Parts: sequence; structure tokens; C-alpha cells
Amino acid sequence: MHRSHRNAPASCLLLLSVLLPAAMASSVQAGERSLDGVNFTGPLITPNPAGLPQGHWYVEPYLVRSDSRHHFDAGGDRRDSAARSGGWAVVLPVIYGFSDRVTGQVNLSAVRAEAGAAHSSGFRAGDTTARLQYLLQAPDADGSRPAVSVALVQRFTTGSHDRISGNPLDAQGDGVQRTTAALGIQQVVWLRNGRPLRWRGQFSAGPAPARTAISGASVYGTGEGFQGQIARGSVLGVSVGAEYSVNARWVGVLEVAASRESRQHLSGIAPGSDGRWRHIEEHRPASRSISIAPAVEYHFSPALGVIAGVEITVAGRNAGQVVSPQVALGMFF
Repeated sequence: MHRSHRNAPASCLLLLSVLLPAAMASSVQAGERSLDGVNFTGPLITPNPAGLPQGHWYVEPYLVRSDSRHHFDAGGDRRDSAARSGGWAVVLPVIYGFSDRVTGQVNLSAVRAEAGAAHSSGFRAGDTTARLQYLLQAPDADGSRPAVSVALVQRFTTGSHDRISGNPLDAQGDGVQRTTAALGIQQVVWLRNGRPLRWRGQFSAGPAPARTAISGASVYGTGEGFQGQIARGSVLGVSVGAEYSVNARWVGVLEVAASRESRQHLSGIAPGSDGRWRHIEEHRPASRSISIAPAVEYHFSPALGVIAGVEITVAGRNAGQVVSPQVALGMFF
């Protein structure tokens, strides 16, 4: 399935066009609907647009394994990479309901990176994101009225990205203070058999951030002695996920996500082999990727559930092909 990113929104809409019309055509009567005994954790990628009730917490630690042996070139063709890369990551989203309309979230992360036979010196801190979400329209009791929200997401550079003097894999940040805005929607559709299918989607966009200063060896491939900066591009993202509740314990999940970053500009100076300083100017092309993420949920109780699945990059341009199995434990307090 090799498609360019410009078809990504169509891919997401196609998923909905297959699932929703059939579901709505076979919906049960409103009086028969009840979310009692229905449990969802949410899919792997798309955040919850409905937020949390005031005063409640939701914590969902993830264990993620990533492997990449191939990449997509500028034409969208898959190529073998020079070496395998990947690693393990622990991601901790912590969510709190400040009110019934305002929800805050912080994502913490740590990564043990690998490249070929080399690896980082244990788990190293990655960057941190904070999200503030406002619920524009609350869902009704059975979820058939969509929940609609807007959010502001800020990325903080808590991971290192330059001045690498030891193991280069110990740097797990990108140095970019990026701000992104998002629009999310979620709705429950009731099927003829009385079971609900919940779908949610998010569209996000962020302008090009301020230039990031780089000194010495960095995650951007610069070497010792380099002094300069990188201008990262603007970003767009879209994701759509659907969860089908088989019963009170089991839920099947399918998700489609796509992202794009416009081109980057690296500039600066570095010493050459002859000891003279030389000017460096690189224009790096835009990157695009499309991923799918099938998963399954199991719920021990309404407040405790686990989701396990795999995110797979199926198409892209100037991007790695990543296979990322992951498992998360969702806890509601």
C-alpha cells in the first residue's frame, strides 16, 4: 500500500465511509441505548476529544518497541536502509480533568535507542509534550451526539539534541519548541446487535517553529566544531480510529494516521580537514508518512484496561518505515 501523503485525508475518510454508513443504517432505537457495561481505553494514536470529568485522573503507561530496516525515498518507493535502527521506549501520558470542559495532559518519555549493534547508555530522557484541551460540545449519555474539542499542544526540549561528546545514541530530543493546534471529534454509533462502535478523529497543524541553535555533534548529523542552526518545517497531522465493543471486556481497534513536515534548512559553519572554516547550507526535503495501527483492548474493570497493538508505516516520502508493537495499561482514578 504505497500512497503519498496527499491521499492521507482520503484514506481516513475512506475508513469512516466504510464503517459509519453501515453502522448508522443498522442502528438501534434511542431508548434501547446505554453505555452501562461498555468500556473503551481509546486507540493507540488519537487523543480523547471528550476529556475527563472534573477532578479525575487517567494514567496510561506505554511500553513501545520500534524497528526500522527500510525507508521511503523521495519518490515514495521503499528502500533498504544502511543499518537497522530502533529501540525501546517508555511513554507516560498523565491526564487530569480540571473541569468538565478543560482537560490537561503531560506526556513524559524515555528511550533506549539502537543502531546496528550499538545502543544508548540505558534509557535516556526524551522531549516532553503538554496538552490543554477545551470541550466545545459535550456528548450525550449514549455518546451518539459527537464530542467536539479544540486543543493546544506544546513540545518542550527536555531531551538533548546537540553537544554530543560521547555516545551519539544518548541524544533523544530534537531541540524544537513546537506549538500545535488540534481539532478533535468523537461519536458512538450503535449497531443492530446492540453493541457500540466508537470512532474518533483529530486534525492538527503547527507553524514552522523558531530556529534551533546547534553546537557540535547533534541528532541532525552535524559533526564536532559545527556552529549553526536548523529551521524545522511546519507540520500537519490527521488520524481516525474506530473501536468496536464486542462485549464488556473485549474491544477491537483499527486506526489510520498520516503526518507531513515541510522542508528543513540547516545552516552554519564547521572546520574542514584543512583546518579552515567552511560554510554549510543544506535544504532537506519535506517528509510524509502514513501508518495503520490495529489493536485489541481487554478490560479488567471500568477503571482498568489494557491495549496491545502495532503501528506500521505503510507509505511515505523521505521517511523511515517503522514497525512499532506496543502495549499500554489504562488506569482511571
